[in-house]
Amino acid sequence: MQFRVRVLSWAAVFAVAASADEFRLRPVDATGQIHWSGAFTAGVCTVETAGTPTGPWVPRENYFTTNSAGGARVISSPGNTFCRLLAVDLSTNTPLHHANLLGSYGTLETIAGTNLPGGGTDGFNYWRAEYEGGPATNACLSRPHIAFADPDNNLLIVDQGSDSVLKVTTDGRIHTYAGTHVRGFNGYEGWATNIQLNLPNGGWMRDDGTFYILDTENNLIRRVATNGHLTTLVTNADTGTLHDGRGLWVKSDESVVYWCALTMLRRWTPSEGVVTLPQVFVDLANLVGDERTGDLYLCDRGQNRVFRRSTNGVLTTLAGNGSTAPRTEGTSVLQFGFNRPRDLWFIPNGGYFICEHSPGNCVWFVDPENKVHRWLNGSSANNAYHGDGQWFYTDPATAKISKPRSVVTDQRGNIIVVENDIGFVRRISFHRLTP
Repeated sequence: MQFRVRVLSWAAVFAVAASADEFRLRPVDATGQIHWSGAFTAGVCTVETAGTPTGPWVPRENYFTTNSAGGARVISSPGNTFCRLLAVDLSTNTPLHHANLLGSYGTLETIAGTNLPGGGTDGFNYWRAEYEGGPATNACLSRPHIAFADPDNNLLIVDQGSDSVLKVTTDGRIHTYAGTHVRGFNGYEGWATNIQLNLPNGGWMRDDGTFYILDTENNLIRRVATNGHLTTLVTNADTGTLHDGRGLWVKSDESVVYWCALTMLRRWTPSEGVVTLPQVFVDLANLVGDERTGDLYLCDRGQNRVFRRSTNGVLTTLAGNGSTAPRTEGTSVLQFGFNRPRDLWFIPNGGYFICEHSPGNCVWFVDPENKVHRWLNGSSANNAYHGDGQWFYTDPATAKISKPRSVVTDQRGNIIVVENDIGFVRRISFHRLTP
């Protein structure tokens, strides 16, 4: 690791480590915030605290940095508290950028799902009333398809087989967020937990916490406001059929909605309704959109490729060579053989994750130099709980996941992986273990 380091007490800076660029800290303000300048513009800052200037130092929080200046809240205590800030470079300015990213992440853990009875039968509902309000790791999920974090870092899981969206709160407990766990249709509007869903198969989280549900077999796209009230954004008159819809992206002002439907990419706007776009794919999975440009990024697992679609309809290959080989660490992303890519997710340093469903069973990281690195290995076997409690990159060739369907980051930068077929949600903590 290459660190820039600054140390301060609650009142003043008392120690400075030398660095090529000036890395400055201001003392903690009245609200408990520290502010810095001179950080890496594509990097990670780690806040650590200690009871004495010599430590031991305890990592508290990681923050991606996209500007040289920033700030964070630190944890206070009744006695003396000293704060140290570490900064690492994730840009291609250093050959250690990938190692720096690996070192910024910590343990792997299961946060929802249980291995009994299994959760693997397609369309079967494993939900039980006694799960409500209990530990999420005691609840059997029913082929969960994707998960997103709300602004308070609660996790929303689209649980297809239980015809619901489930909410895992930050204390690790699971609650019904939308749906009644009874498959069907009973209306277009109402409190989300009173409205039936029918095999929901996708979702999207808006920055303000509004959540959208691809209610596949009801041929609807639902909207759940932050107060829990559900309305219907796109009706079955507009969609006709969602055609086994999977990926969903909704622009924040609701001026456009896109979703994947097997070989088709569909778009809805208030003025045009539903339009099937001209490109024909083989087997679309998930997609994400760029809020600033409107560009889309689509996984076509049938073509073993990820595509970028610009707003003028031009389609270019972002990742994959169309086959499943080679799969060598460090290979260029356009020469790499992804095996049924299912989802992708960008992080602030310009890199992105791609997860593969079976038989690929991996999460890969594409760095800003467009080189591919294995991030989390898996297999088609049931790898429940494998690697839990360890640094996620310990024995990186060991299979720790199975049939991942989605990969996202939550509000704190933790990585969330949904293992669809065996019914688990796993998390890699954005937390440095060894400074």
